[in-house]
Amino acid sequence: MSTSIIPKMPFVWPEPRVSSGVGRYETALPFEVAARAALSVFGVVSAIDARAVGWMEGYLADNMETKLRLVISIHPTCRTSESDLQDLLRLVERHGDRAAFKVFPEASLFDRSSNLLCLCGADGNVAVSVGPTENMGFAPASPSQANLAAIVTAATFEACRKWFDYLWGIAGPLRPDVASMMPNLVLPEGDVEAARLWEDYRRRCLAHESATEPLVRAVVDPESGEVVLVDQNNEAVPSPTEAIGVPKLDPLSDSVARVFELGALVSVDKLSRIPPLEAPVKPEWFGVDSFRQTGMVKAQTSFKVAPFDESTLKKIDRLRRVSGDLLPRYSFALADGVRWMPKQAIPLFEAALTAANDDAKKLLGQAIGDDIEAFLASQRERIRSDAQRMYEAYHPDGKIPDNAVTNILDELKTRLDRTKADKLIPKVAYSPVAFNPSQKSEWSSPWGQAFALLKGIAEFPREAMTNRFFWQGIRTDEDALIKAMNVAGDHIVEEYGSRKAKQRAELELDLIKQLEDAPSDALAKCRALWSLITTGKEDAVVALVDEAVTKTK
Repeated sequence: MSTSIIPKMPFVWPEPRVSSGVGRYETALPFEVAARAALSVFGVVSAIDARAVGWMEGYLADNMETKLRLVISIHPTCRTSESDLQDLLRLVERHGDRAAFKVFPEASLFDRSSNLLCLCGADGNVAVSVGPTENMGFAPASPSQANLAAIVTAATFEACRKWFDYLWGIAGPLRPDVASMMPNLVLPEGDVEAARLWEDYRRRCLAHESATEPLVRAVVDPESGEVVLVDQNNEAVPSPTEAIGVPKLDPLSDSVARVFELGALVSVDKLSRIPPLEAPVKPEWFGVDSFRQTGMVKAQTSFKVAPFDESTLKKIDRLRRVSGDLLPRYSFALADGVRWMPKQAIPLFEAALTAANDDAKKLLGQAIGDDIEAFLASQRERIRSDAQRMYEAYHPDGKIPDNAVTNILDELKTRLDRTKADKLIPKVAYSPVAFNPSQKSEWSSPWGQAFALLKGIAEFPREAMTNRFFWQGIRTDEDALIKAMNVAGDHIVEEYGSRKAKQRAELELDLIKQLEDAPSDALAKCRALWSLITTGKEDAVVALVDEAVTKTK
C-alpha cells in the first residue's frame, strides 16, 4: 500500500517516493494546499488542457476574493487545444476582472517556457512553484523533472513579479479569434524501426549493468522519503552529493529548520510609540537652573506636568505600553531581547493589540473628551495652582509668570495632539529568520538559540495547564492560542486540559528545567527535548540529566 503524502514547504516534486511508486500525493497538484490558500495567483504555465482550466474554475469559484493572472505558453503540437482556450474565455466572462489571461506562442516546437506560479497568501506569505512540468503540474512528471515549491523572501518574489510583468507586457491578449484559429498540430508519425531503435537505446541508457561501474540501485524510505544508494550486496554506497561534500540535514536539523520557517522575529517598533502624556517642562520656567555644579558635586533638576490625575495617567500609560507586555504571551524567547512568534499566532496577537488600543482610546476619551483645547482650558486653573505651589517651593512668596503657565499648557497640548493618531499603542515589526546548522564556527553555533526556542515551545502548553496565573490578562480564546503556539506537534497538546495531561505536564516541566541546567552541549539538549516534545519519550532527557548528576559526584 502506497503512502499518502501531504508535502510541506519547502519541497521538490515529484519526490522519490512518488517517482519510485512507494508513495502518492494526496491531491492531484502537490502544491494544492498552498495554491488554494492563496488570495492571488500569477505566473506562466505551459501546454494546459481541460484539467488545468477546471482547477482555475474551482479556484475562482471557491473564494470570491481570489484573483488569477496567467500567461499561457503554447508551442506547436502541445496538448492545448482550441476548446481549452475557448474555455478560458468563458471563465473570464463568468468571473470578470478576477481572471485575466494572455497567450505567448513559442517560436518553434523546440522552445519551452518556464513554469512559474507565484502565490500570495492572505497572511502576507509569498511562495512559488517553479519547474519544468507542464499543464500547471497536471502533466505526468518525469523523475528527471525537479519542481520546487517554497516560501520565498520578499526580494525573490519581487524579482519574479518584475519578470512576470515584462512577460505580460509582451504576450498577446487572449481573444476569441486567437482561440478559434489555433492550429491543431500533431507530431508526424515516425518510422516503426526508428521508434524501436530509440526504445532500445533508452533501455540501454537506463540499464545499470556495466563492466566498469558497480551495480547501484536507489532505495527510498516510504516514511521520510530519504534515498539510500545500495550495491549488489545491498550495502550502502556514498551518494553523489556525499561524494562532493554537500552538507546533509539530519532529521533533527531538518525538523528545527522547518519550525523556524513557521514564525518570524518580532519586536516593538519604538519609532511608532507616542511619547508619555506626562510632559517634561523647562526648570527655567520655575526660575530654577536645570544644571548646577559646585566643585565635584553636580545637580540636575527636571520637572514634569501631567494633564490629569495620577490614577488615570497610570492606567493610560499601562495600556500605552501593552505591546511589550503582550509580546511574551504570544511569542518565544530566542535570546535576551530577541523573540520569535509563530505566524499562526500573529492574528491573535494583533487582535489583542487592537482590543488594548480600543481600551486606551476609550479611557483617554473619558478623560479629555473630544476637544483637547477645551479640556486644557478647563484644567488651566488647576495646572496654574499646582505650578504656583511648586514655584513657591523654590521662591517663597513669589508668583509664577503667566507665560510659564501658557508654555506648560502648550507642551501638554503637543503631547495630547499625538493621541489623535489611530494607534496609541506602538506597532510591531516582523522579520524573517532561518536556522542553518552548517553556519557555525569557533565562536558561533545555532543550537543554543534552537534550544531556547524548543524550550519555550515545550513550556508553553505545560505552563498553561499548571500555572494558575498563566492566563491572567489574556483575552484570547485558550484553545485557539494553544493551537497557534503548537508549532512542533507537541504530544501533550492532543490531551490538553485533561487530568492525565496536567500531571504529565508537571513532571515534564521539572525535567525540562533539569535539562536546561545540565552541562551537556546544546545539540544534545535539543535532540533530547525534541524527542520529549514530539513523542513524549523521556529517556533521552533523563539520560542527559543523569549523566550531569554523575559528573558532579
